[in-house]
Amino acid sequence: MQRHNDLWILIGLAVLSSILARLPLLNLLVYPFQIFNTFIHELSHGLAAALTGGSFRRFEVYVNGEGVAWSAGGIRWIVASAGYIGSALFGGLLLVITARGVAAEKIILGLGIGLGILCVLFVRNIFGVFSGLVIAAALIGVATQLAPRWNVWLLLFLSVQMGLNALGSLWDLLQISASFRSRTTDAQIMQQATGVPALVWALLWSTIALLILWQSVRLAYFRE
Repeated sequence: MQRHNDLWILIGLAVLSSILARLPLLNLLVYPFQIFNTFIHELSHGLAAALTGGSFRRFEVYVNGEGVAWSAGGIRWIVASAGYIGSALFGGLLLVITARGVAAEKIILGLGIGLGILCVLFVRNIFGVFSGLVIAAALIGVATQLAPRWNVWLLLFLSVQMGLNALGSLWDLLQISASFRSRTTDAQIMQQATGVPALVWALLWSTIALLILWQSVRLAYFRE
């Protein structure tokens, strides 16, 4: 029963987040979470490059929520796919962790410290460094200064935002790919590398992300 109640809370947070993101001024409440998602997206590219024999050089995050990562070597199709898939995996992992009762304050503290270190090591534009360090400081502050229940709520809201932002970014990618607009995207990079149309890659990543998030919900709320 408790898990079913938690599931309804999750659904409520998802609906609330979607509404806030579309309202003038109130959308600023979810803006930091959108920027955090961009950090995870770009870091996923870098991690994929490093894990497949390449190197992660640097990345930048912009005020409009977009970002770009520079890497060398690695397996190209894995590196290009890692941004969207990595964001979905990260959101799903946070969701399962929250539902399983892991100490939320420790997770949030680790996220804050990790983000701060990665900002110093890899971010190379002013907005990216500033926003990353502010978010890192906020996470550390919540973990060390607020009661455990507030950490649980933040971690749950963060997992919801990661899932929604991952799907929202993929929806934007689908629209760009379907309209054949002249804009460099991960899907277009894959098209150049493989000859498979960008729209196919966007659809594939969207399907995988949906499966990841659905399986995460199942693990979190429908299994003992």
